[in-house]
Amino acid sequence: MNRAIPVASAAALILTAAAFTRVHNAPTGSLANPAEITVVAREYSFDAPRTVPAGFVKLRMLNRGREAHHTQLLKLAPGKTLEDFQRAMQAEGPPPPWVTLVGGPGAADPGGEANATTYMPAGEYVMLCFVPAPDGKPHVMHGMIRPLTVTARKRVTGSAPRADVSIRLVDYGFDMKLPVRAGRRTFEVWTDANQPHEVIMVRLNPGVTAAQFLRWVEAPAGPPPGRFMGGVSGLSSRERAYFTANLRRGTYTLVCFVPDQKDGRPHILHGMVRDIMVE
Repeated sequence: MNRAIPVASAAALILTAAAFTRVHNAPTGSLANPAEITVVAREYSFDAPRTVPAGFVKLRMLNRGREAHHTQLLKLAPGKTLEDFQRAMQAEGPPPPWVTLVGGPGAADPGGEANATTYMPAGEYVMLCFVPAPDGKPHVMHGMIRPLTVTARKRVTGSAPRADVSIRLVDYGFDMKLPVRAGRRTFEVWTDANQPHEVIMVRLNPGVTAAQFLRWVEAPAGPPPGRFMGGVSGLSSRERAYFTANLRRGTYTLVCFVPDQKDGRPHILHGMVRDIMVE
């Protein structure tokens, strides 16, 4: 990755400077597997389907670019469009009350991939990338944004994945039970915090600690001391999503780069970082 992910951008601050409303209550019960769509990320665009049926949806993001990317999903209120959202991003003042963060695949390095599953009711959505480009501007400001329509169905499709590990996002931390076992693991991520949060998983280089990774975030020099392995992008309060990762034994860290509502600093600089050992 060429740039540090946590650079605070004007676009990110617009979206996270105020609370977001709840979108839905996901249904429970045993249904079919989630619908799956593939999102290919490059500089600076997404290749993805235009529509997907309502229900549980798994987004598999393939990073085919030269920079790190993620996919942030936003749910628009009824009657709002991508054009409305783009105009709101350019306006001064508080963020629009009609957007909600519903997750999406977290950051992946070039050549890597990430995934996230979430319940998506019918409506209009936006997918975008906030990772900064070499010029410091977030990728969304270079055009890395596109609409996604979730079409209504008489019966929702898919069901929530069976999770191995649950992560609760709080202000400012990650509540979870340890240890985590090596292998293919599915994480349930949810939040009832007062502001949006995300969880990005980083496999640290041998001998690197979360404290050292934090120092790199504050003053990035050279490549990051670890590999970005996905996670779940920003979630509004009471939202829930899932991601799956193949874990080897070693030290990982969980971080949140969402800007704080009070001072605009990324949550990692408020202490939202945690080492986890995979055994």
